[in-house]
Amino acid sequence: MSSSVILVLSLLLTFAILIVGAMLGRNHNNDLEGWLVHHRGMGSVLLWFLLGSEIYTAFTFQGLAGYSYTKGAAGFYNVAQNDVSYAVAFLVLPCIWALGKRYGHVTQADFIAHRYRSRGLGIFTAFASALIMIAYIDLNIEGLAAIFHVLGGNVSPVVGNLIGFAVLAIAVFIGGIRGNAMQSVAKDLLMFLAIAAIFIAVPVHYFGGFGKMFNAFNTRTPQYFELGKVAKDLGPTWLWSTVLLTGLGQWMWPQWFGAAFTAKSPRSLKRQAVFMPFYQLVKVAVLIVGFAAVMALGSGHPGNNVVMTMAKEIFPGWALVLIVVAAMLAAIVPGGPIVMTSASLLAKNVVQQLRPQTADRTIFWLTRALVFPLTFTALIITLWAPALIVNVLLLAYAFIAQLFPAVVVGGIFWRRATKQGVLTGLLTGWAVTGYLQLAGHDTLWGINTGLIGLAANLLAFAAVSLVTPAVEGTESVRETLDLVAVEEEATAGERRKKVTTTPRTAAEGA
Repeated sequence: MSSSVILVLSLLLTFAILIVGAMLGRNHNNDLEGWLVHHRGMGSVLLWFLLGSEIYTAFTFQGLAGYSYTKGAAGFYNVAQNDVSYAVAFLVLPCIWALGKRYGHVTQADFIAHRYRSRGLGIFTAFASALIMIAYIDLNIEGLAAIFHVLGGNVSPVVGNLIGFAVLAIAVFIGGIRGNAMQSVAKDLLMFLAIAAIFIAVPVHYFGGFGKMFNAFNTRTPQYFELGKVAKDLGPTWLWSTVLLTGLGQWMWPQWFGAAFTAKSPRSLKRQAVFMPFYQLVKVAVLIVGFAAVMALGSGHPGNNVVMTMAKEIFPGWALVLIVVAAMLAAIVPGGPIVMTSASLLAKNVVQQLRPQTADRTIFWLTRALVFPLTFTALIITLWAPALIVNVLLLAYAFIAQLFPAVVVGGIFWRRATKQGVLTGLLTGWAVTGYLQLAGHDTLWGINTGLIGLAANLLAFAAVSLVTPAVEGTESVRETLDLVAVEEEATAGERRKKVTTTPRTAAEGA
């Protein structure tokens, strides 16, 4: 089967899954709350796939293997990062959900504007985070481009990306967040199967078995398993500082904030935090594939391409089609909530706040319409300035993590925090991080420069908050936790009621 046939069949299957998923979600999109957060009615299973789809993307399928291929043991930062972030999620997301339900929040900027009683701060954070999120769309586009680069054929990477993300924009416009959740189920199941197949096939094909592969790791490339050997500046200090930065920053991404609002109850979010670590098995498998590529392919390949390069060498055409579909979905589907959230931030938290007379129905349609220019903008930027997927992600994390003091420290735990403190902290953190990055410092004294920016942010945030007037009428930690407990008890009560009434209803029906 030729590369062109494989690409065309893969594109057709991918687009079919996107459109079917979108159509399954379209009936719930009568207003912005339905389109964006599914009227806060997402069940535990769909929520698990939705959150997993946002975390396990083209970055996991291709970028993480490329990072271990080019940077060695530094790639393990991402496994540790998620372990930290799930602990944060268990504590923080139920509080955010409960406050969001009480006050009708559907975006992160809604939460910030209400907490600090500042429409201006909400507009500022909405616009800034929408810009940062373009980088997250970029990494998914790069993942799709890598597929076309490896397979070649008659479909160019530029044309393939244009077609792929045009279909994504249409699917998002039609299906909203529920449609994306349905797409995520297909994406994750195919991704699990594809990674399992690659994880088993690579050692058998290139080494003759797992034992021989791991022995080769020990004898031929041991330096790849020691921090600071392959990438000199990515040592133990870089590891812990990057894990801390990205672990705290993960839930600061507005699209995950929005995904949390879709849950039926705080308990659903706690379950996700408990069971999401099962996805970590996928990341370990992908890292091992990247280490194997060092010996299987030799050096000199673009990191983003190594997974698809080995898959092309190993699998027959029909199997390669399924793997390519999984990779395409991993690149395209996670872009949906990102685009949706960026559009809602600009429409609801910027345009409507600047023009309060704008009707909610107008904002709903403006949000959906913005999906198309935002997707196109991210595509243009990616084609203009391609980079290693993980490098894009780490840079974006360094900036989005600066929201942690505003959202978590002041948003939930410290009532003394003020809007002046938040704004000063954000500007300080972004300025320090931006200056160090532009000066060519991904690390300083071995520390991830994003964490240095976050430390400066926290100091400025606390200092200015202490000398400016406190915000009146915000919930304390105890009040917020009580609100979470009430919502959990209400959900439990509904379940008990269903259990006790269902048998009686059945009997009456008989």
